[in-house]
Amino acid sequence: MPTRVLSSCGRTFAIQCPDNETAALVDVGFGGLLVPSGTSIPTFGTSCRIERNGAEGGFRIYDGDGSASRSEDADSLLFHLDKFLTIALQQQRPELYFLHAAAVAIGGRVAVLAAPPGSGKSTLTVALLERGLSYLSDELAPIDPSRLLVYPYAHAVCLKSSPPEPFRLPPGTVAIGRRFHVASGLFAAAAEPLPLAAFVFLRRSVGSAVMSRRIGAAAAAAHLLANTLNALAHQGDGLNVAVSLAQRVPSFEIDTSDLRAACAAVEGILTARQ
Repeated sequence: MPTRVLSSCGRTFAIQCPDNETAALVDVGFGGLLVPSGTSIPTFGTSCRIERNGAEGGFRIYDGDGSASRSEDADSLLFHLDKFLTIALQQQRPELYFLHAAAVAIGGRVAVLAAPPGSGKSTLTVALLERGLSYLSDELAPIDPSRLLVYPYAHAVCLKSSPPEPFRLPPGTVAIGRRFHVASGLFAAAAEPLPLAAFVFLRRSVGSAVMSRRIGAAAAAAHLLANTLNALAHQGDGLNVAVSLAQRVPSFEIDTSDLRAACAAVEGILTARQ
């Protein structure tokens, strides 16, 4: 059985695939996390096994704890694997503060982009990467709150639709089911944790001009709590960490309804403070 070994946040995971076709699918979604062949790796912290679901079609996934679940198609398989890895990382690195957010960098300084669904986070991420920013993550931003470092989680950027003109999906984008998967290998990607420079909270106000503004620590802490995945792993149910981060890291709110202006705003936030 082909096995894919993935690594993130200093932890290693094994995914056993039933055939080369499924292994290639894992490569599309998680190529940025692959451990190069021949690399010396520690004992696997967590593993899962994928099987074809026979005449019924789809896949069956057996997680490390022995539980099984079914994925109807390739798109839902990649979605399930992403959730499996996300939960496993939270279990193995509970001291990190996990945000549902993208992360990009200029000059080694990271902006964490957090937003509710439908706010254009993934589209903005692809647009920023096309402009030359470095890629850390599209959906998961693991933060070391004591050192203010952001770890990469460079799975493929997933979009539900093509970005608006003049932006485009880069050559090499793979359409799987209802989503477009933009492999992290198509952009410059960070390999190590990088310093956290800013939190950027996204919103979309259709018909209004792009607005970028600095927000205070109280509003930033509320936004952080709303996007935290492992709040219960931290003191005060995550409130203490959220407040501490909001007090130490500049926070901004950006309207994404004009994608070009939103990109310029993120770049300005990162470059103005160097």
